[in-house]
Amino acid sequence: MLMIENFLAAKKLIEQSQNILLTMHERMDGDDGGSVLAMAGLLESLGKTVTCAIKRGVPPSLSFLPGIEKISDDIIYDQFDLAIFFGCATKGRTGSEKIQNLNTVTINIDHHPDNSFFGHINIVDHNKSSVAELVYDMFIANKWDINKDTATCLLTGLITDTGSFMHSNTKSSTLKTAGELMKKGARSSKIIKHTFKNKNLNSLKAWGRAIENSYYDGKRKIIFSMMTEKDFSDIGLLPPATFEGFVETLNTIPEAKFALFLRQEGELIKGSLRSRVEKNTDVAKIAKIFGGGGHRQAAGFAVLGKLEKDEQGKWKVA
Repeated sequence: MLMIENFLAAKKLIEQSQNILLTMHERMDGDDGGSVLAMAGLLESLGKTVTCAIKRGVPPSLSFLPGIEKISDDIIYDQFDLAIFFGCATKGRTGSEKIQNLNTVTINIDHHPDNSFFGHINIVDHNKSSVAELVYDMFIANKWDINKDTATCLLTGLITDTGSFMHSNTKSSTLKTAGELMKKGARSSKIIKHTFKNKNLNSLKAWGRAIENSYYDGKRKIIFSMMTEKDFSDIGLLPPATFEGFVETLNTIPEAKFALFLRQEGELIKGSLRSRVEKNTDVAKIAKIFGGGGHRQAAGFAVLGKLEKDEQGKWKVA
């Protein structure tokens, strides 16, 4: 009942607002990005002025989404009546100092268990497969129309966050929601083609290098891989979402308790962790040690430093 009350309270705030900001964590993904665009379409149909700001823009794999042209890299002005955050444990996850410092009424929509409940209204449920599934519930509760474009955006969120319904976060409610969105005109085959089957030659080379850099620690039962600055320099220009799904592939090694993928991005080392229910390893606890967070089976973090290989061929952080 509390969630229904939050859905209705969010609707009331939206109705009272005219100039609305929609944002998410930096580096757009299918779940939160699809949710942003689904909400943008609705708000525009209600006559609202909408700004969609996502740091680092749109990866090529998501350029097919309806309304993608609405997305900008950051905000130009800060006169908003309302800001809606998608998939952000904190405001800082947006990567934008301007957005982080906004003094605006906020709605916080998320499914991560480490969410800080920073919103004036918090629509947070870590039992949901994705933010998109939560947004779908919000649409249904508020009797908002779901057209083909909205359905495509939300189904993209479900498919990408569940790994095409192969991950353990897929529940019966997830599949039911997917079925309803397909009834509205969303095509799962099109979404999967764009999000999982669109690697160019350089992307395949990058995966090859990352596989070559993989190592299994039998004592600790960890499978991990790293991509250094030199690795990226050797391969050349890569799309932003090149490694989407790579750590999940590492996690298919049955002997490993969890998988870890580290990659250099400027001055930061980005880490992605994955496990599975049957492996009984909470990777969110590991990510938290390094200032990150996420779910029990999927988490991430970022730390300052440089990944390097020493003369003995061992990896180190400099």
